[in-house]
Amino acid sequence: MLAVVFAVLLQQAAPLPAATGQVVWETPVPVEAAQPAAAELPPLPDSARTDPWGYERAECSPLIRSGQETLQACQARVRVTLAAHLGADLPAGLAPAGAVDECRQAAAGDRYALQCGTPTRTTRPTPVLEERSCETRPRAQAQGGVAWTEECRPASGVRQDEGGLRVRLGGND
Repeated sequence: MLAVVFAVLLQQAAPLPAATGQVVWETPVPVEAAQPAAAELPPLPDSARTDPWGYERAECSPLIRSGQETLQACQARVRVTLAAHLGADLPAGLAPAGAVDECRQAAAGDRYALQCGTPTRTTRPTPVLEERSCETRPRAQAQGGVAWTEECRPASGVRQDEGGLRVRLGGND
């Protein structure tokens, strides 16, 4: 049995010609990974160097951009192109999405708390409009003629204090 194993090992160690029909294992030659070609950046006109905001508005105008490209995709494409061409001269507001410059301090007292990305909008309290009931009535003028006056009060019937000066004489105002 040991002789059979030894014979098989010798046959595998010595390469046989391909004419015998046996498979010969060879070490594969490492194939160099093909480097992807860097995408060519479109040329940037001189007007874009002087006014990058105007260039972005012009390129992403619905009259100029293709119908298949969304506004966000167009802005991302134009901002990457501007960042590549302008470098440090790029205005802060035109930095491409995901740039490190979009991080800011989140809390005034905590110097380690950072918030990156698009800032969240704080919701301002909206004024609650109260329904009012108004009546327009004619009043006679001393000089003659009629003047129309409008009296409004809350529809709920609760009167709000208008903040004027009041003097209480007796029990009523």
